[in-house]
Amino acid sequence: MTIRREFRILRRMTAANLASNLVYRGAFVFFMLNTIAVPIISLLVWRAALASGAHLPVDREYLTTYFVILSFVSMATSSWLAPFLSEDIRLGRLSIWMVRPASLLHELVANNLSEKILKTVILVPMIGVLWLAFADSVRLPTDPARWLLFVPSLMLGLVLVFTLDVIMGSLAFWLDDTGGLIRARDLIADVLSGSIVPLALFPGWSHGFVTAQPFRFTVSFPVEILTGQLSPHAVATGFALQTGYVLAVCLLGWAVWSAGVKAYSAIGV
Repeated sequence: MTIRREFRILRRMTAANLASNLVYRGAFVFFMLNTIAVPIISLLVWRAALASGAHLPVDREYLTTYFVILSFVSMATSSWLAPFLSEDIRLGRLSIWMVRPASLLHELVANNLSEKILKTVILVPMIGVLWLAFADSVRLPTDPARWLLFVPSLMLGLVLVFTLDVIMGSLAFWLDDTGGLIRARDLIADVLSGSIVPLALFPGWSHGFVTAQPFRFTVSFPVEILTGQLSPHAVATGFALQTGYVLAVCLLGWAVWSAGVKAYSAIGV
């Protein structure tokens, strides 16, 4: 299968998924309100803590900028395919895709891309309102280099989250119920990715672990690049770790998926 054919398949399947998702555009608005609600609540809590005299290692401008950027990054790198993939495997619906010219993985990628397109259209105006509400404290970088570094870090974060979701969903090849594992992963990821608490606010004794663990590179690392808190050496080290995690997770995902497909069996569809 050539690269051109792969892109053609993804383009057509993404267009089909986009048309399907547009039927539920009202639901997407509520999903986006939920996505932006967590950063807003966290921002208000930490600003209130500062106003009450709390001594934090970062200032109000950093916190405000962090959570405004986070409201976009968390959407851009998100994936919710694990429970649906798990269900398709458990109920035997994977059989349908095994006789089609495009695989279920094509469908998962296309669905994720179509969601990103629709969510971006809906979310950007919401972020604009949030930005205006806290314009006095938002400090977006003017250095083009930071934005150029932000884009690949965001793309790598997206791949990392997506592949982790595929791995979690693929556990259904061997487990009857993966719901508990997926929820536990989501809880751990929310904490260690910086989605709820900026990693800069973690205690000093945890700094080594927090900066090196993989979930940081799904959300926090792209945001840290734009907030300007990282030295050039820290950025280079971060990219090396992020790239390493992406390669390792992709290899693991390929191994798990291949082994699962070989072991897969289903009656009916």
